[in-house]
Amino acid sequence: MIAMDENGFLDGRIQFWIDSQRTSHRDIIERAQELNRDCHRFLDDLAVDLGNGKQVVTTVLFARVVELYQSIIIVSGRGMAATTRILSRAFLEACFHFFAIQRDSEYLNDYLNQFLIQKRKLLKRIRRSESPHMEHLRKAATDELLLETDWAINEEGGREISIEEVAKRAEMVDTYFTAYAVLSRAVHSGISDIDNHIYANAETKEFEGFKYGPSSEETVRAICLSSMTLAEALELASRTFGEDRKALSAAYKEEFQSFLNRK
Repeated sequence: MIAMDENGFLDGRIQFWIDSQRTSHRDIIERAQELNRDCHRFLDDLAVDLGNGKQVVTTVLFARVVELYQSIIIVSGRGMAATTRILSRAFLEACFHFFAIQRDSEYLNDYLNQFLIQKRKLLKRIRRSESPHMEHLRKAATDELLLETDWAINEEGGREISIEEVAKRAEMVDTYFTAYAVLSRAVHSGISDIDNHIYANAETKEFEGFKYGPSSEETVRAICLSSMTLAEALELASRTFGEDRKALSAAYKEEFQSFLNRK
């Protein structure tokens, strides 16, 4: 049966494909939904001290990580392999920041200072623009505003921090050089990722046609790897609030690793 009709991934025949995938990967999806519920229970029960910067940022970033995790499950369930890779990369980048805050006591301030760094970058870009449509923004990006931003950066000791440095401070640098690097090709529509849409003869390597439609190639890997990372994030977030979810996290990581091993 053809997996798609004129509705593409949005509706129609794709629903039959989605249902078949839910059946094929039922145990993985059900366990992922259970982890998702545990994360939401954690968020729902939090009593955040608004005067505690680490608790506030931990809560907000953890919510972002959980939302991205859910998006991976939804999109991979429709067989949108390229989009799954893009979301997995976004998920990892959010996790780099989250884990760095938990594992490096100095990173919280550096993370918050990135707002000022980004503000200065935006002001300079606006000021360089020659587009007539940007005239009102150029008028707002005054010398005084740029000087105030520079002063605030110097006062806070702010500096631009690369994602590689964040990953190192998160103790996830191996992930940065492997999974994150590979997934970045999907984000930038690199040729090595685009060629997934091309049929080539296995022997002659000659072009034979195009591929467009659902694929399960990313489903197990994306859900299992993101689940293992999220389970560890849940443990660290819990610790920030004086709770202990170490055993729960370990159980999830062990089970999702077993799903990967049988792939």
